[in-house]
Amino acid sequence: MVLFFTSCFESGEDVKKEEDNKQTLYLSTLYWVRQSGNCIKTNTSLSANNQFCSRRPLGICTVNQLILTQQELNVQLNEMRTIQSRTADCQDSILQSGILILKATTTTETDTLKSKFTFRVAESCELEGFQVASGARFADFSEIQWLESVRGKIAKAAKSIAANTFLPLANRDRANSCLNLEFKDWEKDLAQGNNENKILVEIVHP
Repeated sequence: MVLFFTSCFESGEDVKKEEDNKQTLYLSTLYWVRQSGNCIKTNTSLSANNQFCSRRPLGICTVNQLILTQQELNVQLNEMRTIQSRTADCQDSILQSGILILKATTTTETDTLKSKFTFRVAESCELEGFQVASGARFADFSEIQWLESVRGKIAKAAKSIAANTFLPLANRDRANSCLNLEFKDWEKDLAQGNNENKILVEIVHP
């Protein structure tokens, strides 16, 4: 009887382990599928140059990328306030970043976006005829996420202010201070690359 119950127990453990392995494989496969491909957005209200491609993968190649919910807005505003409190010299950059004028997408606006844009997944932008200019490249998905984040928007604004020689020196100094105190080197490089159109979130079909 001891041997019988031991055998049953081991079989149950084996079955559970097999099911866990199957579940892990399924979730891993689902994750990689959702992370695959590039996203082509079509503006159906335009007759020409109406297709745009980015490295956004299948999982987010939908109209949701154009919609800002109130919850998402609240998170962005909280992150902005954290940076504002921590680094006072970022105030000018925050104002220029456009974060303070963001608003949640209304139901009517959502319906308009859904009627105006369509989305499809392609194996790659290049295979669909989208080619970047020499010296430029597509931003990968993680870079897109950062560039469209609060940190990305503020860093891009700071870089823009710091490079604008028509602005007073005090404004440029504060922007540089914001960059040096708040952002890592890779963040500053990514922001500058995007500002200079060397690292592109999306490109339009010629």
